[in-house]
Amino acid sequence: MKLTVLGLGLVSPAGASARDHVFFPRAGAPPPPPSPFIGPDGRRIGARYCPWIRPSQADGGRLLALARGAVAEALAALPGGDGAGIPRFVVTPAPRPGLPEGALSELARALGPAAQRFTGAAGAFAALARIAELLAGGAGGAALLVGVDSFAGVDALAERRRRPESPWLLAPPPPSEGAGALLVASAEQASRWGVAGVGEIVASRHAPGRATDEDDEPVDAAAMTALLRGLPAAAGSIQAVFGQGRVGALRCREWQFTTARCAERLSPSYFDRCLEVEVGELGAAAGVMGLACAFATLRHGAAPAEAGRSFVAWAISRDGTRGIALGAAARTGAEGALPVMMPLSGAVIARGVEREAFVPPPGEAEEPGDEAWIEEEAGGAGAASSGAANDVAPALPELPRESAPAPAVRLDARRVIEVTLAGFYASVVDHCAELVAALARDRVEGRRSWLPETEARMLRQIDAIVAAGPRALIEVAAFWERWMDDPWKSFAGALSLAAFEGDDALAAIHRAAHLIPQDAEDHAIAVAEALALVERPGLAGLARALSASAHPIARAIGVNLRSMRGELPVEALGAALADEHDAVVRAGIWGCEQLPPAQRAHFVERLRELCGGASPDVAWSAARVLVIGGEVGLVRDEALSVRLGLRAAELFPLAGEPGDWPRLESLLGRHRPTRAALSAVARFGCPASAGWIIQRLDDEALADDAAEALRTLLGPVVEEARELEAGAWREAIAAQRLDPKRRYRGGREFSIAEAVEECASGRLSRLAVEARVDELRARLRLPHAVDVSGFWARADTNLVAFLKVARSRG
Repeated sequence: MKLTVLGLGLVSPAGASARDHVFFPRAGAPPPPPSPFIGPDGRRIGARYCPWIRPSQADGGRLLALARGAVAEALAALPGGDGAGIPRFVVTPAPRPGLPEGALSELARALGPAAQRFTGAAGAFAALARIAELLAGGAGGAALLVGVDSFAGVDALAERRRRPESPWLLAPPPPSEGAGALLVASAEQASRWGVAGVGEIVASRHAPGRATDEDDEPVDAAAMTALLRGLPAAAGSIQAVFGQGRVGALRCREWQFTTARCAERLSPSYFDRCLEVEVGELGAAAGVMGLACAFATLRHGAAPAEAGRSFVAWAISRDGTRGIALGAAARTGAEGALPVMMPLSGAVIARGVEREAFVPPPGEAEEPGDEAWIEEEAGGAGAASSGAANDVAPALPELPRESAPAPAVRLDARRVIEVTLAGFYASVVDHCAELVAALARDRVEGRRSWLPETEARMLRQIDAIVAAGPRALIEVAAFWERWMDDPWKSFAGALSLAAFEGDDALAAIHRAAHLIPQDAEDHAIAVAEALALVERPGLAGLARALSASAHPIARAIGVNLRSMRGELPVEALGAALADEHDAVVRAGIWGCEQLPPAQRAHFVERLRELCGGASPDVAWSAARVLVIGGEVGLVRDEALSVRLGLRAAELFPLAGEPGDWPRLESLLGRHRPTRAALSAVARFGCPASAGWIIQRLDDEALADDAAEALRTLLGPVVEEARELEAGAWREAIAAQRLDPKRRYRGGREFSIAEAVEECASGRLSRLAVEARVDELRARLRLPHAVDVSGFWARADTNLVAFLKVARSRG
């Protein structure tokens, strides 16, 4: 038996295509809409449904709508998408309330006049065996296998509630719905059509088993064990399994016993994906959808590399029939194969997908002036006053004389969430972009040891956004424009747009950069950092265009991006340092820091000028670069301290000594304490500063930050349960007997080795690491900048190399 798979189709609450089912569940998107089905006690019954198909009854019409979506996608693989004349094999549920035999027969006829019908999830494997038999006998060259089921209906849910699950067993997935389709053909027919296959099915077996969903017979797994052993021997052990291994006790035990008896056929660490855990229980559609999901997952590279190409897919029907198939996905990039979207790994690259082009919307209409607003209000008031004066409500309807029994399940129309398919994809984009923004913040403020998983999750969101339908780029641009007040949303918008191939994606970024408010300097850093993470053509041109813009924030983004990419010429840097807008000047200062020391020396005088005559933020940026470069006297410059305000405290860890504490204490007394000031005082390390930090424990807004600062200064000398108690810290300080003439870090005398260990520990956030890197550069006179803003692999390489140098100098 060898069937070439030419086309796939999948429809479920997770999406309306096979690609959706690869990338959306990996990203945890979209969140399922709340169930509109209510039990007799008034509580919501957990059920999932495709929100672009209104829930009512899980009848033949609903099943037909689901099936047609999967069939259309599978047949799209054919030239012209014409599947007329291809025989259909339809897998449906057994007759049940709300879905009688006549409705199921009509469903099969609607999908194909001469369609053959099979029952239950394992019916997919019986259908494959029948298809192989017909093709081998010369009865046609191709066939279409369709599986469909739905529990998103009142009768279907009521029938399920009559057979409640045991509270002592594994809870099954929530009832759901879906359809899958496989277009299979002989190798000769595929060659005649000129269509490259996505894989092939090598064998398919099915057999009745002992235990079913209708009885409590012991699970012996004899049938499934025999089926797995009866499959042809693959090249090596099986590395991937797609089945129902986490769907209820029967299926879990059946597969566990089978794998225990057939351990020699399976890799000990095989990749296992259960689609029903992700989208809900699929009933009779599980077999076909599991097979389609297997081919889609391996085709798009969403399984580990060691999973290889071979896999098994299996399912069990409600009547106890077991089914299993052995398949192999085609090699990605094989000759004649269409390009497919692959997951991101370690970097963001631009990928081409079928989508609508981004066209900037026309200029927005001006808002009406005050006069128009007054006229509208007056018109509304007039309309209200012209209404009837009699505001007595009509009489309430009579109460029923007898109470009718509450139905087992009812549909609350007020809770139905109904969207178009385009609206569904827009919700995916919004959900994933929101999460990209949250994860971007975690990259900066969370522990560095969390970065690999944080960035992997962020890349999965980007994958889902790119895969989210033809309007995905347009929806990302709209998302960014809605959230122009949040720099993390700007990061998410820029990173997501840059992941699309095409000049219109860069045009969307250029447009959005010019919509950012002119005082939103933090957006200039966030957007530049996001774009610096992307590897794609066209970014250099975009950076040049932005740096020449008349909009100050767009100009700052361009300068920052060119600096991060190492493409900022000295002339452009000089122009940025002379710019009239603070955001551009600060971008120029950061660009100056990236220069080799010899070139940086040409701008020292300009940096000194900025320390004395610029805004506090610009003066701080210039002073930081100068102090790291060796001008330690700026720490004790009173005029600069007055100009910088509380930010001057951050210079003391760079070049201050314990004797400078009175000067720092005086500075702190003139300003309201902040989180950054607490961190700076703790890193300064003077024992006398402990009392000032302890006083901050009484400030509810800063108590946790004060406890963290005390841990930085004194180490974990107070148990976690008492970290917010001032008395506990005072007792610990008294027991340590610290020397007031020395600096401390973590309860030990400050040393380069101690600071290096802090940076290498993974406990600190990126912000905290950058502060300590500045400290090490200033103390050791290390002139070269250290970039830890990139993705984990590159940032960690840079940090490890720097710490190695620092350790050798210390």
